[in-house]
Amino acid sequence: MPTLPKPRSVDVTPRRRKQALGRKGLETRGRLMAAADVLLQTVSPVSLSIHAIARQAGTSPATFYVYFDDVSDVVLALAQEASTDLGEIMDALARWRAGLETEAGARAFMAAYQAYWARHRAILVTRNMEADRGDPRFLATRSEAGMTIVRQLAQVIQEGHPAGQLDDEQAIARATVMFAAIERLAAATPLYPRTPQSPTEAALNEAQIAILASLVRN
Repeated sequence: MPTLPKPRSVDVTPRRRKQALGRKGLETRGRLMAAADVLLQTVSPVSLSIHAIARQAGTSPATFYVYFDDVSDVVLALAQEASTDLGEIMDALARWRAGLETEAGARAFMAAYQAYWARHRAILVTRNMEADRGDPRFLATRSEAGMTIVRQLAQVIQEGHPAGQLDDEQAIARATVMFAAIERLAAATPLYPRTPQSPTEAALNEAQIAILASLVRN
């Protein structure tokens, strides 16, 4: 069974939340996170401010500091939350491994992954940007989510070939390359205007399904 090394251990829990929160504390923290999430739909994370988050949540900056250290802290909490919302993706991969036909499995996986990005686009783009900038907290969050998907995708690829044809490293490598392309296109495709020479989103989706299916077929 393919395995990946775990990412270097990084403590991504800010000081202020290492103590347990009660019901009211959890509700207030949740309101602040929801407020930041709403603002990130229209405001750059660079421009996001504590005052704006507090105002959107109907509370004060002083209350914000009870739960979060700074803006990057609340954005990290949102990124961690989004990065664990992988249930539909894992279900699609499990159905594929259980015997779903190759192209149907690839199509179901792509649909689940694209739905995941549609739900969390703003925060996932921010997570990846901060990871690329070298923030170890966001890098660990992104790596853990990516590895969770890559491990299962590697098993689908390996099981689509005769026993022994692909070793663990080969399966992991193929899954990693494919997933990197899928994640990049999920983030970038809506950002660029089409030209007459550009493929449509539908064509790009079909191309990804075809390539993914070809990796799995013997």
